[in-house]
Amino acid sequence: MKILVVDDNPINQKFVQLSLRNAHVIETANDGEEAVIMASRNIYDLIIMDLWMPIMDGAEATLRIRQIDQENNRKTPILVFTTSNMENDRTRCLEYGANEYLVKPVRAATLMEKVSYFSNQGSASFS
Repeated sequence: MKILVVDDNPINQKFVQLSLRNAHVIETANDGEEAVIMASRNIYDLIIMDLWMPIMDGAEATLRIRQIDQENNRKTPILVFTTSNMENDRTRCLEYGANEYLVKPVRAATLMEKVSYFSNQGSASFS
C-alpha cells in the first residue's frame, strides 16, 4: 500500500513509519495543507491524518481531500490518528469524511490491524 502520513510531530511520523515500513510505501506531510497538495498530485491507498496541526487541521484537510476524491471518482480511506478524545472533534472528522478515528496513544498492533483492514477493502469509488 502507498500511505500518506500527515502529522506535524516527527516522532509520530516515525512511529507510523517504523510500525508499517516492511509492507508499505510511506510518504509524509507536515500539515494539512501539504497533505491536500500531495493528495491532489498522487493516489494513496490510505491517509493517516493527525487532527491538530498548524496551517490547516486534519478535519479541514480531510474535507478538501474528499473534494479532490469526488472530482476523480475515488474515496481514499482516511484514518484520523489524534490525541483528542473530544466527541465533537470525532464527530467533525467523521462528518468531513474520515473513515476511522483513533485516539493516541495507539499500539502498533492496533495501527497495523486498521491498515490491514483498509488494505483488504481496496480503494472504493463513489457510486
